[in-house]
Amino acid sequence: MSKILEALINASERAACIARSCTESTGDTLLVAEKGETDANVRFERDFKTIADVLAQECAKVEIASCLPRLAEYVRGEECNEINGVTIGIQESEEETAKLLSSIIPMSTANRMAKSVHDEIHCTTCYDLPEIPTLDTDNLGVWIDPIDATAEFIAGVRGEAEASRGLPCVTVLIGAYLRSSGEPVVGVINQPFYNGGKGRIIWGVNYEGVKKFYVGDKEVVSGHNTILISGAEKPDIVEKIKNSGFEVISVPGAGHKLLKIALGEAAGYIVSKGTTFRWDTCGPHAILNARGGGLISYTTHKPITYNDDGGLEPKGYCNSEGIIAYADNDTLQKILNTLS
Repeated sequence: MSKILEALINASERAACIARSCTESTGDTLLVAEKGETDANVRFERDFKTIADVLAQECAKVEIASCLPRLAEYVRGEECNEINGVTIGIQESEEETAKLLSSIIPMSTANRMAKSVHDEIHCTTCYDLPEIPTLDTDNLGVWIDPIDATAEFIAGVRGEAEASRGLPCVTVLIGAYLRSSGEPVVGVINQPFYNGGKGRIIWGVNYEGVKKFYVGDKEVVSGHNTILISGAEKPDIVEKIKNSGFEVISVPGAGHKLLKIALGEAAGYIVSKGTTFRWDTCGPHAILNARGGGLISYTTHKPITYNDDGGLEPKGYCNSEGIIAYADNDTLQKILNTLS
């Protein structure tokens, strides 16, 4: 399974390089398109994607398929591969990719993004990966969110982000699940703009009783008393959580919130409505499982599964019953007692 983990890590770093390439010059050259009704998140009055979202996803798919060809047709993501009438694909050479991109963005930006597509990846997280159980790729599927918190990404690139928001809230989320059961087994969260753009990657594996996770040199602490929510959460639920003794904080980005739980910076994340999707939660879910936590439906309290049929409209992959993500079972029980 180390090969699978390495493929997901490299795919996340490829997507992260593309995201960072958009910040390497001044001026608003980031192509932004509004999503159609069937693709949009109902939480937002208007939902957007960028050229970076689409290109990062296609690159991540290619990276995984080149390493694990039998997985190629089972890699799915948030975005369709078309933006402003142009189908985005990775070409044979950097020059050809730049030419394709230049049909919708300035040539200087196209060249920079194409370079990030074709350059070699040097990802130190892949050094000395542990031995983990063999996993049959014929039973695997993958979900990708190429750039989570797109609104924060756009604001950050344009220099319009509010303090404590913007680029640090952006994540790349990749998770592998068992097609037979839908259980998430390998997860990667890449935070491209952490530490001034140096970035960081965390990962987790939870399979056949083996639980391993990596968060860099950060010591994971437990006993945190913070519950994370979105700004759109129902006021009565927020009040219930506060009254139970939790500190409640609203921060942007589903992946950013789930990262904070995995790092021990928060105890849980509650979403009472269907505003997250399989691509948001698959990778982080595997990491939380690996470190002794988990992610369940807000309504049924059953674990979210990821082996949905292919070919559905994006809304068909919504976690429509809401979610509860938690760092440990004690936190989960306290949350359930609070909400009951």
